Amino acid sequence: MEPRVAYERDDNGTMDVDRTDPPENFYAIGCDDLGRTRRKRAVESLRRATQRIECETDERRRTDERNARALFEQNARRLVLERSEAAHRRPVVRCSSSTVGDTVATCIWDGTCRLRDRNNLQGKTTFAAHEVRCADVRIHPSYCAGVDGPCAATGSSDGTAKRWDNRGGNLATYKGHADRVARIAFHPYGDHLATTSFDRTRRLWDVETAAELLLQEGLSRAVYALAFQCDVSWSVSGRLDAVGWVWDLRTGRHIHTLTGHIKPILAVDVAEDGYTVATAGEDHTCRLWDLRQRRCIYTLPAHSSLISAACFETKQGGTLLTASYDGTVRLWSTTTYACLNTLKAHEGKVAAVAVAAEAALVFSAGFDKSLKRWCVDREGEGPNAL
Repeated sequence: MEPRVAYERDDNGTMDVDRTDPPENFYAIGCDDLGRTRRKRAVESLRRATQRIECETDERRRTDERNARALFEQNARRLVLERSEAAHRRPVVRCSSSTVGDTVATCIWDGTCRLRDRNNLQGKTTFAAHEVRCADVRIHPSYCAGVDGPCAATGSSDGTAKRWDNRGGNLATYKGHADRVARIAFHPYGDHLATTSFDRTRRLWDVETAAELLLQEGLSRAVYALAFQCDVSWSVSGRLDAVGWVWDLRTGRHIHTLTGHIKPILAVDVAEDGYTVATAGEDHTCRLWDLRQRRCIYTLPAHSSLISAACFETKQGGTLLTASYDGTVRLWSTTTYACLNTLKAHEGKVAAVAVAAEAALVFSAGFDKSLKRWCVDREGEGPNAL
């Protein structure tokens, strides 16, 4: 950028150079820790991408993945309501299932967080995470039930995010947002936490030290949804101006814009294939994007009301789940784009959905103050099958 030069008129009316201002940076320069993190992520993402591509080109593994995807789609058609628990006196706004073990976490409007056994939905630990409304909860990627240590993180309308152990002890508080936190997400390695907020920023935190590594500001509208890619090379965020942004985690640069929604984006997720992105929101649609082609490949007219949550099943990414304020959860094939199943049991708005792919379990939560568990009907097709 050219330096800015200031001029003043002298008594003769001529223009003389008065001073020269130093160049200004129109971006936030990251700290040294962020630079080290980005260099580390560049090496890791290359290694993980190489492994993923080798798997995709191995015919035996490709066959195994196709079979696993087909099996999950068959199971998706046979999901039925197996258990429902009254979670609290207030609406349940988010739920999260552990990657390892048997824990599901829920957060409530009144600031309460509860850890449950995902096999029977019975409570393990309940704690007051925040004094005001909880906005999101995420279980740590490496958390295993029965092992003491870091377990989950929560975000709140008080503008903070917090990290908790499995006994409800507060391990860290992440402060910096000037408005309420919308969503949080753990980095796949679990060493960083990302937050989005109505203060029009997204931030990246060191999980252990609670240090703010990145502040991305200057956005036109509130940043709402957030997700990481499996190779840890990029992330995607959704804003309330109906635009999605893709960010390179190795350089910090904005590398692509997702446009097409006509109302705010409320949910995003990235499939395990490393390039398929789902965005959903208030326009009742869910869009699928192929970032190799940098375009939307399909638009699902998914629900009759806003879509509050969307996620891929976590093993193969062949099935997409959407939850909506129309009171339903729907499962979609990402190859044929057909609706595999519609889960109806909530009496009102569905606010969250989570999946435990290895166990073929789906969890949903909503404004009817309940948490529901859906499993495969082993006796037959069941009432919810198409």
